[in-house]
Amino acid sequence: MSSERDAIVSPMRVVLTLLLVALCAGLLATPAPAPIIPSDPIPDCDDPAPAPCFASITKNGTTTLHTNDVLDTGVEVIGGQTFVIDGARYWKFSIQDQHGDFNLNTTDTYEVGLDLGTSNLGETFSRGQNVTVERDFSDASHHTVTFTMNPVPVSYTDSGCHGDGTCPERPDVEATGYLEGSVDNLHYLTDPADEAAMQGWDLVASTDWISSPPTLNYDTHTFIIDAANSHCANPVGTCVPFVGGVSMTFPFAMLSHLYEVDAPGTLGPSAFSISGAGGAASTAVTVDDAGHVVHVDISGMTFSKRRLKVVGDMRPGGVRNLHAVRVSASVGRLKFDPAKSRGSKVRGYKATCKSSSGLVASGSADDSPLKVTGLSPGVKYDCKVWAKSRFGDGAKRGADMPR
Repeated sequence: MSSERDAIVSPMRVVLTLLLVALCAGLLATPAPAPIIPSDPIPDCDDPAPAPCFASITKNGTTTLHTNDVLDTGVEVIGGQTFVIDGARYWKFSIQDQHGDFNLNTTDTYEVGLDLGTSNLGETFSRGQNVTVERDFSDASHHTVTFTMNPVPVSYTDSGCHGDGTCPERPDVEATGYLEGSVDNLHYLTDPADEAAMQGWDLVASTDWISSPPTLNYDTHTFIIDAANSHCANPVGTCVPFVGGVSMTFPFAMLSHLYEVDAPGTLGPSAFSISGAGGAASTAVTVDDAGHVVHVDISGMTFSKRRLKVVGDMRPGGVRNLHAVRVSASVGRLKFDPAKSRGSKVRGYKATCKSSSGLVASGSADDSPLKVTGLSPGVKYDCKVWAKSRFGDGAKRGADMPR
């Protein structure tokens, strides 16, 4: 029976929407909103201030910015705040221009570092483009996470999209350059193994509404992210369709925990397929062995609502250069080059041989050659060989066993 449930068995599913709270984008839970309790704004670390605080805020690598709640000062204004939802903590920030809106220059590069003290740097969410996230646990008393990104154009409604991801046809605001980021401590998870698996999950979007963490259909091995936006980018005039994107970073540990990926070094882009983005969208999968992550990038999407599906197929490939040799009247030998792993380690091989009259013989082995016993004398067989893995069986390859 098919079942779709939250990845890592999360007790809630968060919807990230462009509804503004103070200087930060809001967090809502669905289907029933959990209490959202904001604490004091996040200050600069040089106030001095205890964690959480901003360790650094720079623009284009040279200009240093500071937190500032006074608008029209001639510089960007950054706002940060801690939110508590069902005991989990989310540290969020956003940057506005000097007029208090989100019309930043998309060619400017911002780097924002947060010092969260001893808190866990779990999963992150960003609205921006060319986003990189770096976590640093080297100082046990000062865990830091640094976001580097460019602002991204967005279109959003002042009141936010509905909880089910339906947005008005027209937005209230079209902003040329929006930028925000957040990190949470994963305290909504109760299983330490689940928390370790989600460590390093990063989600980036330019849409008004998006769900996180991903849900997982275990029967079809499918990650699911819902994203939505007003269809039009502009509030008035002839409708110009909004075009946006979503990027996901899956840590190897997350794939291992959920997908039986026990040989992540053998992963390749072909192990993943993406659907739901629409025919005009571009998709790309990159496996970063050095960073122990898989990046999925989807761009050029039009809206209103999208259900993005990332399907994983970590089954091994087929054996190669398969040859069947009759050793005796009742015994055959199958020789082959090994199948290639595709994320899930090859754990032996199995073969089944069938005659045209329905006779069956089989065998198994850790590697080549594989012996098949129980053959009937003088009977020709059609033999199939495949690799086994925790994720599932690999592709079957065939060879004729002579009489």
